[in-house]
Amino acid sequence: MSKFDISSMVEVPDSVKKGVRLIDIKSLVPYKQHCFTLYSGERLDDMVRSIQNNGVIVPIIVRNIPNSDKFEILSGHNRVYAAGMAGKKNVPAIVKENLSDEEASVYVIETNLIQRGFKDLKISEQAFAIALRYKKLFDSKKIRAINDELQALENGAPVGHEKSDTPVEHDNKTRLRDITAEEYGIGHSTVARLLRINELTDDLKKMVDEGSIKIRTAVELSFIPHELQAYIYTVIQKHSIETVDMKTAKQLRDIVSSYSNPSKKLIEETLIGEQKEPTPKEKAYKVTVPTETYTRYFENVPKKEISGIIEKALKMYFDSVAITE
Repeated sequence: MSKFDISSMVEVPDSVKKGVRLIDIKSLVPYKQHCFTLYSGERLDDMVRSIQNNGVIVPIIVRNIPNSDKFEILSGHNRVYAAGMAGKKNVPAIVKENLSDEEASVYVIETNLIQRGFKDLKISEQAFAIALRYKKLFDSKKIRAINDELQALENGAPVGHEKSDTPVEHDNKTRLRDITAEEYGIGHSTVARLLRINELTDDLKKMVDEGSIKIRTAVELSFIPHELQAYIYTVIQKHSIETVDMKTAKQLRDIVSSYSNPSKKLIEETLIGEQKEPTPKEKAYKVTVPTETYTRYFENVPKKEISGIIEKALKMYFDSVAITE
């Protein structure tokens, strides 16, 4: 790892330039719980062209991996990916020493919120961000400090710039949900649903992002243990099930909550039950009886008995035909 020529970092505040190093891309590994979609298409192409012409202007943020010569990317996954495509061997980076997992998560989430905005994230990405904020694994001042640092790197805002923050009440879940909703500009019920969606397996989260599973349906499925969620996804793949509706999700949740060891066969039958085509009903045929015949034989017979009489008469007729043949 060598010193980086900081003269090209015109948009980065002087207060952070001194901590920048040049790191080999081969020494970088993605954040272990990275769930945010990397750029693609025109946005990625623009970033690659920019790096080819100007290099990586804004340094990435990494943390050292203990007992290793590798570094975990916290902020800058897209820059590293684009730099590799642009043919670069190294990228400028700020190395964070002795950073906790909780603090590392905030760097990852706040970076994506700054670059994309909460409502532009996929539903599973929103759920991940909400879950971390809701849990409040560390105090709001530390979150703000990390956010300020990232803002400074992104657009040159001075490090230490303070913004108003709502005090945290760790012992009141309702209050935490209110704070989280206010921070992201969403309703309290949306916060609650996103917290549940974060409890889904990655495969089911992907189906939520794709729209194959609706949000309220996803909430029902989130109460099912991960092992059975994985089995549900296996059945979905096996039978090429395109969507899971609310009715089926409720049935699955009821099955799991009603049995200490739910039958996988029952789970599979429940999932594929709605996929089966209904058996078509046999088409009824009508036979017209001439008025003269009807009057002669059925004028004084109750209507509900007529079909039975006709059936008996036909049986006698065909039986006599069979004997003569």
